[in-house]
Amino acid sequence: MIPARPSPLRGTGTRYLIALLLVAGTVGWRRGQYFSGSLDPVVLAKAALTLLAVVLALLAAAAGPRRRLGTGTWWAVALLLGSSVFGALTAGTLLPGVVVAARVAVLVVAVTCLLRTATVRETATALAAACGTVGLVAALTGLPGAATGRLAGGLPPLSPNELALLAGIVVLVVAWLAVLEQPRWWSAPVVVAALAVVWATGSRTGLLMLLLGLAVVVAHLRRPPVGLVVGGLVLAAVATVAALTTGVLTGFLARDGAGTSTLESRFIAWDAATTWAQSGWQLVFGGGLSVKVIAVRGQWWDEQPLDSSWVSALVQAGVLGLLVAAGWAAWAVRGALRAPRTHRALFLGLLVFLLGRSSVESGLFDATPAFLCLVAVSLLAEGGSRERLREELAPAAAAREGEPVR
Repeated sequence: MIPARPSPLRGTGTRYLIALLLVAGTVGWRRGQYFSGSLDPVVLAKAALTLLAVVLALLAAAAGPRRRLGTGTWWAVALLLGSSVFGALTAGTLLPGVVVAARVAVLVVAVTCLLRTATVRETATALAAACGTVGLVAALTGLPGAATGRLAGGLPPLSPNELALLAGIVVLVVAWLAVLEQPRWWSAPVVVAALAVVWATGSRTGLLMLLLGLAVVVAHLRRPPVGLVVGGLVLAAVATVAALTTGVLTGFLARDGAGTSTLESRFIAWDAATTWAQSGWQLVFGGGLSVKVIAVRGQWWDEQPLDSSWVSALVQAGVLGLLVAAGWAAWAVRGALRAPRTHRALFLGLLVFLLGRSSVESGLFDATPAFLCLVAVSLLAEGGSRERLREELAPAAAAREGEPVR
């Protein structure tokens, strides 16, 4: 009897295409502009990419057996989105609030379907490759303008922090693959290039959290390969010498923003967020996920971005949404700590990076690449997914012990 061939919808190319469509549909296509409810060509194009990714993911999930996956993350997302939609209703921003909430829900569907059809390694590799592709194109097209300041995306026009996010995801996944198996020849060049992009963006919080996440991943190495250790030491030595003999490090640490991008101005916006609510309903449920900027008083500017995922959660989904988001994050960390060691390295590394950045950067609970990764980690770290993680590790363990893989 000839064994059935696996569906091409579950192949590497399809996974990469789904991930690429998701990442391309969630990054910023216009810098400094926010969705207000109007369906212009950019909004429609991004929606088309996301819907195509969902259709492909659904077809892949229906093309064969599905892997186990917990559902607790869905409850957390539903509570968060439900609070934001009700808040949008009370704040008079129902239409844009519902549209953004629907985009977020669609992303959760796509990530869930992708995880049901692929292993952790396959999914992580596809997401990293997609982030690397979009980030590489954006960085190369943004190089002409980098001579006068921070590296930002050209096409698409990503902000420096968005570009640093994509590069950071690539670094963590490639480092995890080196922990999981023998490092490939391309691992070091990819990591070095991605770290260079993070440095060029001038994202200090992003770099710090990336190094902490990378330390978490590397700490899970039982017997580090000699080549990896030597390469890491050489890279660290070169970076140290460059930092001490040039003014690069001083310039990086001394970099400051202008206008509403400074840390001081962020405190002004965060303080305004505590008194933003105009009613008890808005205090509890917020004003909807479409609220990205907040009015400020006593400054030469009238409004500014919130620039913090947690302050954004308070304004967009109220106290209820903020509590749900905090509980969700803590629950995801708890699940990651209980995951098998191999997967724990990736889950904790990504969570340190994403949650650390979220203190001064928005988008963790919105339709962004950071949200894609958070949902993926949360779904996989659940208790309902733990048996699936052990099953994925069984063939490798049997091979190491010299047993036949069934």
